[in-house]
Amino acid sequence: MKLVCFDFDDTLFHTPKADIGKSIWEEKTGTMWPYNGWWGKSETIDSNIFHIPMNQWVLRKYQEHRSEDGTKVIVATGRLAKVNGMLDNINKLFEENNLEFDEVHLNWGGDTLRFKLKLFEQKLKEHKVKEFIMFDDRHEHLPHFEDWATEFSKENGVKITVVDVINKTEKTFER
Repeated sequence: MKLVCFDFDDTLFHTPKADIGKSIWEEKTGTMWPYNGWWGKSETIDSNIFHIPMNQWVLRKYQEHRSEDGTKVIVATGRLAKVNGMLDNINKLFEENNLEFDEVHLNWGGDTLRFKLKLFEQKLKEHKVKEFIMFDDRHEHLPHFEDWATEFSKENGVKITVVDVINKTEKTFER
C-alpha cells in the first residue's frame, strides 16, 4: 500500500500569518485580536473571517494521489487537537474545497516534528506501507524528515519521498 501525507499550514492552504491575520480580524470583527498567541487558536482558520486559499501546486498533487487505487491520503498538522473548534475549522475548509482524506491527524501535544515522526512510524507500520510520500513546507523540519527517511527506509524496506512544497523539489529514500 502507498500512503501520502499532506501538512496543513502553507502546504495545503496558505493560512494567514499573525501580523496580517490580526489586522484582518480587527477589520472584520471590529475588535482587537483577543489572544496572545496565533497558531494555537482555531479562530485563525475561520473561513467566515479569513480568505484561506489552497496551494494550487499541492492541490494538483493531492488530486493525482487521491485518484490512485491502493493509495491512502492523510493529513498531519501541528495544529493542536485539544483546541476547541480546531478540527471543525479544518474540516470546514476541506469541505469548502472538496477535499477528502482517509485520516486527519492533529498534534496531540508537544513538538510538531516529534509528533509527525512518531505518527509516520505508527502509520507506516500499522498499514504495512511499501511507499510513503510526505508533503511539507517547514525548512527547519525537512532535514530531520530526510534523516528519518534514510534510516526508516533502510530498516523497513519502505520507499519514502520527502516533498519540499516551497521549492517544489523532492528527495526519495530507498533501501
